[in-house]
Amino acid sequence: MMRTAILAAGAAALMAAPVAAEDKPVNLRFGVWVGANHPLMQGTAKWMQAVEEASGGSIEFTLYPARQLGAAVDHYDLARDGIADITLVNPGYNAGRFPVISYGELPFNFKDAVSGSRALDQWYRPYAEEEMSDVKFCMAFMHSPGTIHTTAPVSGPEDLDGMSIRPANGTLGNYLSGLGATTIQASAAEMRDLLTRGTADGTASPYSSLVTWGIADAATYHLDMPMYAANFVYVISPMAWDRMSAAQQEIMGEYCSSEWAGNIVELWAEEDLKERAVLEADPAHVFSAPSEAERAAWLEATAPAVARWREMVEAAEIDADAAETAMKAAIADNDAGL
Repeated sequence: MMRTAILAAGAAALMAAPVAAEDKPVNLRFGVWVGANHPLMQGTAKWMQAVEEASGGSIEFTLYPARQLGAAVDHYDLARDGIADITLVNPGYNAGRFPVISYGELPFNFKDAVSGSRALDQWYRPYAEEEMSDVKFCMAFMHSPGTIHTTAPVSGPEDLDGMSIRPANGTLGNYLSGLGATTIQASAAEMRDLLTRGTADGTASPYSSLVTWGIADAATYHLDMPMYAANFVYVISPMAWDRMSAAQQEIMGEYCSSEWAGNIVELWAEEDLKERAVLEADPAHVFSAPSEAERAAWLEATAPAVARWREMVEAAEIDADAAETAMKAAIADNDAGL
C-alpha cells in the first residue's frame, strides 16, 4: 500500500476552500493495476494533489497499485461493488461489455494521447451515463497511439498475411485478422518470451511499452504510422460518491473533466516520445514508413471493424450514426485527428 504524501495544503489551502474544509474527511481507496512508477501514475499524482488541495484536505487518496485489490479485468467491478473507491479500467479487457467506448480502439483515429484523450472524454461522457451506469464516471483517456512492432519488415497490410501478432485489444485483433494475420492472445509481460521463441512475429504496443516489458530487442521492425489506441477510464464507486458531501462531489466533478483527461497522460506521452527517439538512434531498429498507396490500403481495411462496432452499438440500442458523428465532432473540436 502506498499513501499519497501530497497534503501540503496547510492553512492557506484551508482558507482557499472554507466550505470544503468543514466537510467530514473522505479517504478514497484508489485501485490501479499498473505499478506505482508507471508514467500514468505520475500524471495521476498531480490530479490527486489538485483534488486534495481544492478540497482543503478533506478529500484524500490511498493508492493501491500493481493489482493489490484484484486483477486488471476486475477493476470495474471493484468500483461497482465498493471494494475500491476509484479504479483504473481498461474497457477492452471486458470484451463486448462496453461496446460504445470501443470506438476509441478503432484504428487510425487519433494523432496523439493528449488531444485524443480530451476528444475521447468529451465524446464519451453522455454515453457513460448509460453504458457505465452502475458506477460514477470520472474521465476517459488513452495512451499514445501505438503501432505494430515485428521481427520482419511490415510496410503494407499485405505484409501481415501469415504473421502471428499479439493485438492490444479485441477491436484491433479483428482488424489484424481481417488482413490475414493470426492473432495471439497474451499479456504484454508474456510477449518477450513469445517473440524470442518464434511463437509470435510481432506485437501491437506504444513505444514506451517496448521498454517497459523488455520487448525492444526482440521486435526491431516498426510500422511508422500511428495505428491504434487503448482506452482507459477512471470510475468512482457509487458508495464512495454517496459518502462525499455536496461540496466534495462538486470538487470531484470539477476535476473529473476532459481537460484533466489530457493532463494526466502528458508525462506518459512524453515518455513514449523519448523511448521512440532511443530506438530511432539505434541502427538495429528499422522504421518502415508506408507509401501513400499503402497508407490508403491500411485505412480502407478499417471498414469491416467499423461495421462490427456499429452492429454492437445498435444491438445495445444506441444510435451508431449519432455516436460516430459525435466522435468525429469531438476529434475536430480538439484537433485530435490524423
